[in-house]
Amino acid sequence: MSTGASPSTVTPARRKRAKRDHAARPAAAGETARPAPAKEVKLVGAVAAATKILRHLSTAPAPIGVVQLARELRLNPSTCFNILKTLVHEDLVELDPRTKTYAISLGVIELAKRALAQSSELRILEPQMKQVAQAHAVTVTLWRRISDDRMMLVTAAESDAATRISLTIGTRVPLLLGAMGRVMAANIELPEEELRRRFNALRWHRPIDFESFLEQVEETRQSGWAIDDGYYHRGTLTVSAPVLTKTGEVNMCCSATMFSGQHDPKRVTQIATEIVAIGRSIL
Repeated sequence: MSTGASPSTVTPARRKRAKRDHAARPAAAGETARPAPAKEVKLVGAVAAATKILRHLSTAPAPIGVVQLARELRLNPSTCFNILKTLVHEDLVELDPRTKTYAISLGVIELAKRALAQSSELRILEPQMKQVAQAHAVTVTLWRRISDDRMMLVTAAESDAATRISLTIGTRVPLLLGAMGRVMAANIELPEEELRRRFNALRWHRPIDFESFLEQVEETRQSGWAIDDGYYHRGTLTVSAPVLTKTGEVNMCCSATMFSGQHDPKRVTQIATEIVAIGRSIL
């Protein structure tokens, strides 16, 4: 009686070994090499859901309740509630006990600030921002696009002037607002009707019509920088320029904000030129 497998018998171990050896064999002449199968990434469900929640809350215009959030993200309401409780405990989400609604917490901004502190782009930009702020007694800011329709203030450089403008890191504003908004509008591909829809939702301190806004966006496209003279905040003037990258995408812009009338038009243009130079320094 035979005690081993016959030559015609293919055991599972042999089949697995033959498959491995074939995959490792170099392609013969005239034979098309087969690409190695992509390694499937196994996601942890709770972590993926928590990430979806954080991203959704970061773009929401107002705090959201559990039921609405679960419905919009297609999550089980009980699972969504338990993840939110954990995120609140970790100070990444805050709960309004009166309305039972949730919003992004400042704890997320602290994490972002630590990440930005290690950013090579920020290490290049910040010294130049401080130099311009001190030289002209202005506040120089860096804004990053964080979603399809919002941007966030990620860092700021102030002068030593006794009276100066201060902005809060982590401030989020609509993508088309202010001088920064004109820069974004000039550098992203949006149909005019969509621009009009977003423009009509904005709140300006100084009235401006859509046609004038479009003209200023075109001027920005031609000159490489934008100006907002009291439209965003009455009593202030801001110049802004895109931060250009090697990929050609514009996801950040650099701005200088000053009091209205603080500098004459020639000095404002000089400041704008220096802001444009900052925007080009990481190319």
